[in-house]
Amino acid sequence: MNKYKLYIKSEILTRMRIVFLLGAIVSFFFTTGCRDEFMPDLKKYEELLVVDAMITDEQGPYTVKLSRTSEVNNTSLNPYTGCRVRLAENTGAIETLTEVAPGTYQTTGEDISAGVGKSYQLMIETPQGEHYSSDFIEMKPKVDIQNVRAELQFKESIEYPWPLGGYQFFVSSAPTSEDVNLFWRLEETFEYTSDFKIDFYFRGMGIEEYPKPDTVFRCWKSQKVNNFYIESTRALSSSQVTDKPLHFVSTETKRLQVRYSLLVKQFNISDEAYAYWKDIREQIADDDFLFSSQPYQIIGNIKNDDNPEEQVLGFFTVASVTEKRIFADRPQNTAFYYDKCVGNTDLRGLGLLGPDQFPVYLANTPEGIALASEFCFDCTLWGGELARPEFWEDAKSEKNNHKNP
Repeated sequence: MNKYKLYIKSEILTRMRIVFLLGAIVSFFFTTGCRDEFMPDLKKYEELLVVDAMITDEQGPYTVKLSRTSEVNNTSLNPYTGCRVRLAENTGAIETLTEVAPGTYQTTGEDISAGVGKSYQLMIETPQGEHYSSDFIEMKPKVDIQNVRAELQFKESIEYPWPLGGYQFFVSSAPTSEDVNLFWRLEETFEYTSDFKIDFYFRGMGIEEYPKPDTVFRCWKSQKVNNFYIESTRALSSSQVTDKPLHFVSTETKRLQVRYSLLVKQFNISDEAYAYWKDIREQIADDDFLFSSQPYQIIGNIKNDDNPEEQVLGFFTVASVTEKRIFADRPQNTAFYYDKCVGNTDLRGLGLLGPDQFPVYLANTPEGIALASEFCFDCTLWGGELARPEFWEDAKSEKNNHKNP
């Protein structure tokens, strides 16, 4: 490590805890207005088939992930390779998926193009000759998103003696003629900058002015929000979901430093799928979690054709989807608490550096020319990209932009 560079603590961009749900397995049977629970005693937890699959009316490829459970105290992923995976449509079309990575199977788009009103069945044949399948599941009609909004709020934090500011996001669905079950997944994109521009650099021949200080100063980062949200209008007074709370983005990271964008995807799912995801939701006490590498240990809608009593985990979800994007500007009059770089103006050791340590970046600070870690200058080292997303181009003119109160 270069002793003449200042290495700061890593900024916490996201703080998530991994929640592993072990032991309890719940099977749901969703009927009109009631739900029965059964908690089986797993006599053999190891080597159970786990299915993770969702088919939507979005353009493919559609992906099916297969794995097998490890011992109960081991949460590592165990991909199930060499299987024959097929997707059938009630029109008679059948497509065999290709294994593109260990345990990950995808369609090619040649035979199946999912659509509303059609029904789909997942079929799996293992290398050992076992056959698994789901029932045919109909894709429900689309339900539009009426509105997505952000509200500046201040929430209590166990790490700070004062409330932490940030945006709480909400979604409202459009009214429907009948009850629906809705499932939401989120994708976020945010613009952020490095703490320093590269004003100068050192390559062994003295301090030189850097020709393009902004080269790696500004980035955009896109990632999935590691949470999901569900709601059914069956328990509501109307067939519309209004101001369903989604996630909260605080000023503890750089996500709100410049500008933030949230893409909300709303899925219309079946009663059985709603019961499955509701079970998972009820077992998660913390709203800030990361999906475990081994999927939730909950029995789903896949069965062994020759042995229906075999326990199969995971779920095959069929759903139509609509989406809406919102933009939120940096909140005004709100403190930010992410770690910031502090430059080191002691440059006496530059002459002792070797060629393998060049270039050394330097910033022009109020205290003078200062050393700092590459992480203080290069925004791409925090996982972002220099290219601005296409949808960012006209963001300022979009009607659904959130303006600070």
